[in-house]
Amino acid sequence: MTNIDANLHQSIDEKVKLLIEEHVKQTVGQYTYTIQKQITQRLDVVLEDVVARVLRDSAGFPQASIPATSINWENYTIDSQLISDMPKANQGIEDHSDQVNLTIMNDAVVVENKVISRQMEADTIRTDKLELTSTDQPWISAIAQRVEQSVRQHDYSVDINKVAVKFDEQVNEIRGEIKRSTELKELDVAGEAYLSGVLYTTPGNKRVGINTMDPSDALCVWDQEAEVVIGKHANQEGYIGTRRRQALNIGSNNNVGIKISAQGEVEINKLNLCGRTIGTSEHVPGDAAKQGDIRLNTKPQNGAPIGWVCIDGNRWSAFGIIE
Repeated sequence: MTNIDANLHQSIDEKVKLLIEEHVKQTVGQYTYTIQKQITQRLDVVLEDVVARVLRDSAGFPQASIPATSINWENYTIDSQLISDMPKANQGIEDHSDQVNLTIMNDAVVVENKVISRQMEADTIRTDKLELTSTDQPWISAIAQRVEQSVRQHDYSVDINKVAVKFDEQVNEIRGEIKRSTELKELDVAGEAYLSGVLYTTPGNKRVGINTMDPSDALCVWDQEAEVVIGKHANQEGYIGTRRRQALNIGSNNNVGIKISAQGEVEINKLNLCGRTIGTSEHVPGDAAKQGDIRLNTKPQNGAPIGWVCIDGNRWSAFGIIE
């Protein structure tokens, strides 16, 4: 065989090999994705089954297999009863709370709820309210003496010895004695003042409110839903009345003499003008009156008088005939 024949056979073999590989790729290629997907799903099932069996058999992760930084500790609490090797230094603490009740800081210890203790020692105790169930203690007498000395320094006539046995009753008695025996010669309040939940005043606005903390005038008095004010109306003009859409009554001895409606209309039931009484009547009056008293006709009509004037006693004369 010559070199030409050898080269020809090699070229033919290579060509046949390439055609076979190309045909195989085309034939198998359309199934490659499906085969890979089935293999992947099968591997996932196998791996999941293996991991589940390992976890079931071992009942947990191997010791020190999970880093602490990989655990979400947010809102996580550990019951000290679950820690078997808790140091003996903490065995004196028993925690049954489900929330933070004790906060330890550099300059303070904060207790959220009440403290129950058989004995307590402190250099200074500050409290808004002190309640005692037993008063047969020497230190209570010492407190009473200090209160008495403080009261005497302010010239209050209080006798601590007259108060009741319980300490809280002593304090109430002291307050009562101060209220009864103290007379304020002068009261100067620099800031806001609110007395007995009724009288209110604050510096700056120069106004006083009674039963209101928002006075609209120099003096503003509220009685339930009704308001009466005294203040300035305009330049060189004062005002007594109400700023609300309310009627205003002026009277005496619980009798209304003048009634001013919300629209400004004035109603006077009985008017005395220059010593003469002016009233109303439907017909000729028959009662006795003073000379010059007038009764206006409440049913005027043609030919009837505008009213009647008293001549003397019970004698009346018509005036102003209507035509």
